[in-house]
Amino acid sequence: MQTDDTMANTSLKDQISLYPKEGGAIVFVNDTGEYLQINEIGRIILDGLMHGKTVEDCTNEIAEEYRADRQIIVRDTERFLADMGKHVRL
Repeated sequence: MQTDDTMANTSLKDQISLYPKEGGAIVFVNDTGEYLQINEIGRIILDGLMHGKTVEDCTNEIAEEYRADRQIIVRDTERFLADMGKHVRL
């Protein structure tokens, strides 16, 4: 997984289109034509990354909004990004 947030943000915007919907979002992968359905947490992560936030910013926002254990949020975010990495370059 790429760790340079600026490069990831720029290329992520070029790679996907994010269509928010109730309970999450639909992700369109531009290169492959795939549609992926993600939940609200995934939407917060991808939307944040596409708008210049770091992964840490996103996990902090989720932990605060959902009053969840930050370690669990970090672990789940890493898993989500690893799964998304199968479809896009992160």
